[in-house]
Amino acid sequence: MSSIKHMLVIACCLLTGCADGPSQAFPVAAQGLLSGAVSTDGQHAVIGSIHHGGSYWNVEKNERLYNWNHKAEAMSSLRAVALSKDGKRAVTCEEDTIVLWNTQTGKPEQFWKAEDRIHAISLNEKGDRALMGLRNGSVRYFDLNRGVAIYNFEHQAEVRSVALTPDGRFGISAGDDMVAKIYNLATGQEIRQKTLSNQIKIVAVSDSGKLAFASAQREASYVWDIQTDSIVFSQDNRVTNYTAVDFTDDERLLSLGTFSGKIMRLDAQTGQELKTWQAEPRKMYGSATSKAVLSLTDDGSKIVALTSDGMLEIF
Repeated sequence: MSSIKHMLVIACCLLTGCADGPSQAFPVAAQGLLSGAVSTDGQHAVIGSIHHGGSYWNVEKNERLYNWNHKAEAMSSLRAVALSKDGKRAVTCEEDTIVLWNTQTGKPEQFWKAEDRIHAISLNEKGDRALMGLRNGSVRYFDLNRGVAIYNFEHQAEVRSVALTPDGRFGISAGDDMVAKIYNLATGQEIRQKTLSNQIKIVAVSDSGKLAFASAQREASYVWDIQTDSIVFSQDNRVTNYTAVDFTDDERLLSLGTFSGKIMRLDAQTGQELKTWQAEPRKMYGSATSKAVLSLTDDGSKIVALTSDGMLEIF
């Protein structure tokens, strides 16, 4: 058996180029994750596990603080979650229901029902605004305190990814219609649009609203300047799919996570690859070997990531 493990380690090194592994890693779910979000400071995480519902974690202490489910005595299948940038609020989504949570008390504050399944959600700084992408192609900019939509936008197919600046001024959405849309949420206007060459699974916007990122599945990825509508850089990613992305607060760095667990830190202005890591699978073989990066945050000195096999890893 040891020889088999040795051969698998060699094969893993060949595939990943022997990229550095995590400095710390611990499980946050027994089998795996449906969704996850890491706080901006990397200190907390909200997860939706496959078999045990939602929970909120203290990363530093490796401690589950709260169990979060939408119904008493039931485990919710949470396929979209998000944290506010100040870390004080979180949202969890099960099918078309949304619960707003207070991370200080662990108690729910609000509950709503959308018109269709929620695929993606993002919060602003204080967690009083949300940008949501739905299965029916709708994008909703939502007031979480009042429970009403502020602005409504539309795609021609399912919306797979959304992102919101901390001040709530700019948002981005994209999905199966291959179009990424940028919104000025102070005015409710769509201000930019990019059509890529395939379905778009992941987008991001930098904190100031200057830079946007979008990646077409098995095709090119782009970073562009929202103000000038010019491409900053593009890259071909035909051999992989990006599954998580984060701009550092100063907009100097862009970090990307992949379906295979590879994490790359790039220069956000040139696209130059600065550092590469490889998430370690929970098991080298058999079940629980999937390690797709579901969420990551990069403060410039370390990256904290959640992987689909139920691990939280620090690089």
